[in-house]
Amino acid sequence: MRITLKQLEVFLAVYHQGTTVAAAEHLFLSQSAISMALSELEKQLDTVLFQRVAKGLVPTQEAHMLSSMAGAALKQVEQIEHVFNLKVARLVIGASTTIGNYLLPSVIRKFQEQHAEIDIRLAIFNSTDICEGLVNYDYDLGFIEGDNPFVELKASPWMQDDLVLFAAKESRFIKRSGSLLSISDLEKIPLILREVGSGTRIFVQKHLLQHMETSSVMELGNSEAIKQAVVNDLGVGCLSRFALNELLE
Repeated sequence: MRITLKQLEVFLAVYHQGTTVAAAEHLFLSQSAISMALSELEKQLDTVLFQRVAKGLVPTQEAHMLSSMAGAALKQVEQIEHVFNLKVARLVIGASTTIGNYLLPSVIRKFQEQHAEIDIRLAIFNSTDICEGLVNYDYDLGFIEGDNPFVELKASPWMQDDLVLFAAKESRFIKRSGSLLSISDLEKIPLILREVGSGTRIFVQKHLLQHMETSSVMELGNSEAIKQAVVNDLGVGCLSRFALNELLE
């Protein structure tokens, strides 16, 4: 049995707030995430912590007993951090590749100029991995490209981006420089795309690939590799405009 600090935080929030809705607002999590964490804790402890009634949740005797122990455990963790001079305030962010590499560094720099006491940790993976990490409480906050596939997570639009099809300046695949490409033209050209599971690939699959028959697709795991492949005229790439700013200038 492995009880996490996040589960104890969720339990105490529900215990003191009285409902999962209020606890979700208190911890800035979705209600479904609160319910899932509470359910997992009850399963691990093999006990019922709250009786469900019309007006909310009523703590059981076991919940009253756990509340004091959970509070003490979280307090001890804070004391350990103080003793070893660790920053108590820590923000763990998960971000998809484009956002983590091209957008968040400047945002984090500005944030730390105003909140130097907060220790920020940034993990960069594809959108699907970030969502799975959020569901498992690996991150406090996540940034992804595209749709949120998990009902347990609450997502809000942050900013807009464009996906850009791009080729080498003197590409052998483009008949005339500056000419518009049709779907039939693209079907004859090798495409260089992000891996399955990335936000970019999900969007391209939905809005482009399912409407055409491609001659071939080269799949690469990061944006820089795709840019180098395109520069070497291996095909036409598709990436976020943010990832291409230096090439488009």
